[in-house]
Amino acid sequence: MARRGIYACPNCGGRSIDPLQLVSGPMATVDDWDGSYRCLECGKVAVPLYFRNAEEWVLFRQSKSKNAPPAEEGGFAHIAIAPVDTRPLWSQTGFDLPLIKVVDVVTVEWSGGSFRRTDYAARFDRYWRAVSGTRYNCKQILLMDLAGICDGKPNFKAMRDLVKSKYEVWLDLGIENEQDLFDSFSLEAYKALADTSTSPSLKLFEEIYALSDRCVPCVQLADEVVWAKPQPRLGRLEDALDALQRIGFTEMAIMDLKGLGRRRGVSEELMSRLEGFKGRLYLGGGVVEGDLERMKKAGLAGAFIEPFTPVIKDILDKGEEKAAADAPSTAPVARKMPKYLATD
Repeated sequence: MARRGIYACPNCGGRSIDPLQLVSGPMATVDDWDGSYRCLECGKVAVPLYFRNAEEWVLFRQSKSKNAPPAEEGGFAHIAIAPVDTRPLWSQTGFDLPLIKVVDVVTVEWSGGSFRRTDYAARFDRYWRAVSGTRYNCKQILLMDLAGICDGKPNFKAMRDLVKSKYEVWLDLGIENEQDLFDSFSLEAYKALADTSTSPSLKLFEEIYALSDRCVPCVQLADEVVWAKPQPRLGRLEDALDALQRIGFTEMAIMDLKGLGRRRGVSEELMSRLEGFKGRLYLGGGVVEGDLERMKKAGLAGAFIEPFTPVIKDILDKGEEKAAADAPSTAPVARKMPKYLATD
């Protein structure tokens, strides 16, 4: 396996593969390997397939899925943010319950140059039922892995259990390099976010653009754009967006870090700065349900909704049936999914 590229299991497309050592070959230590590998995801033994680039591999991986999602028509995306803190799970093993009943969706704020977990939390399965039910009717979530974003140690085991085909999951692992991008798609995420706060430089986005069009750059804005390392020429929001467009990105996200977790509504100043912008933009940070129609009319491609808005908390506290009886639906109709990758 000396060629540069991607090797994966021909059965499931998984990249977690180990050489299968024979008990004994015709010549000990020489003929004890026949080129087979064992896939750690599906357990099958086979000679791995070679893919020249990420596009080939992702297409194959998705073709193996029994529930491959259909293509999306254009529309305004309504995406519920779901930060999960899996760091306490690192030292625990042998759960009797599924992880969706163990992992918490939590609230986070940006404070002192980093994400800080705040008090409110709910089990992932309860949160998903609340946002995907008949009243809220949200079919997409932004799954933020705080272990990856804050500590650079994504919890792949937990993410694999949480990212299921019945969800349309935007996955934020805290991408720092190409390998992290591959890992995001090995988990069968709908789309991956690449944050400026975990990116060492613009070069990472150039590499990401060459690999896949299902990875969306996310410009994280405090007083200036937050980068993993100082980027003096890219501190202004407008400069960062312009640089990403010059790379070739036509779809980008912006997260208003000062509004994230505070549920105060979308920033009027930020909305004004984005007037006239050409391209598909998704905006988050403080956004609540009452902002959606205005954001749609402003030409945005979608919105990342705050976790635990008053509407979501009402559904969590009362239950789906009681909350639905008390108030009409506030969410737009669910949309279909877009094509996975552009093809020549």
